[in-house]
Amino acid sequence: MHRVQKFIEVSTGRIGYAMTEVALSEASNGAKWNPDPSFRVADALLADPEFASVLRTVLRAGHVMVLAVKPEK
Repeated sequence: MHRVQKFIEVSTGRIGYAMTEVALSEASNGAKWNPDPSFRVADALLADPEFASVLRTVLRAGHVMVLAVKPEK
């Protein structure tokens, strides 16, 4: 599948965006990533226009990893 996908790292909860899981595994020393099947690029852009910068990085570098967002209390 050749589209930007969202993955969640099993051990840390970090979020990664990439075209393939292999790109993230190589970038994080073989970590295990679970795909988020509900992720849609268009929905992410509509919810947060700043996501465009993440998308640009993925398209240029092949992947990007971000810290998991913790809900505010």
